[in-house]
Amino acid sequence: MRLADIDPRTLEAVAAYDNHAREYQQTLRHRRPTGDLKRFAAWLTRGDLVLDVGCGPASDLRALRDLGVHPVGIDLSMGALREARLLLPRHPLVRTPINDLPFEGRPFGGLWMSGAFNHLPRSQWRDTFAHLLGFVFRGPVFLSCVRGTADMESVDDPVLGTVPRSDAVEEELEALFTSHGLRDVTIELRPDPWVDQARPWVTALGHLA
Repeated sequence: MRLADIDPRTLEAVAAYDNHAREYQQTLRHRRPTGDLKRFAAWLTRGDLVLDVGCGPASDLRALRDLGVHPVGIDLSMGALREARLLLPRHPLVRTPINDLPFEGRPFGGLWMSGAFNHLPRSQWRDTFAHLLGFVFRGPVFLSCVRGTADMESVDDPVLGTVPRSDAVEEELEALFTSHGLRDVTIELRPDPWVDQARPWVTALGHLA
């Protein structure tokens, strides 16, 4: 997929991450979703290859590595990947759109997507989700996003500035997971770890058998 074929609002968000990658990495340093990472890792076997979609500056990627699996990070922001490379000099990182991955077969035993769909139009979520699942042969699948109904609406982020963002509610994530054959699906709410703890995030965790 060429950059010219990507929604310009998505590219606007990518540019914001490029311009503020260092500040964003500093914001994430002590705000990892530790509980969700452990729930996710409980479905994995030590050494499993896991895909971290929208890995950003590798905060979650490093946490997954520390839990004993082998994560591969993908992102479209070169600035974020530069920060990730500083954090993990020898780790596999790939710059690619998440709906056009360069991998072959089904090499992954898990799929981690913390905020990965935030800057995609909601109309692309289903096809992108199916595309990503096509690279997973079995294992846990995790997705989180801000709870709401926004569809690439401009929002003010204290680090990134004004960026387009899409949200979802519990029923939508549950339907997304179950319609693609995921089992043992759990949907939970979390306080926003970055901006406003009164604003919830919704998380979905399921298992691809």
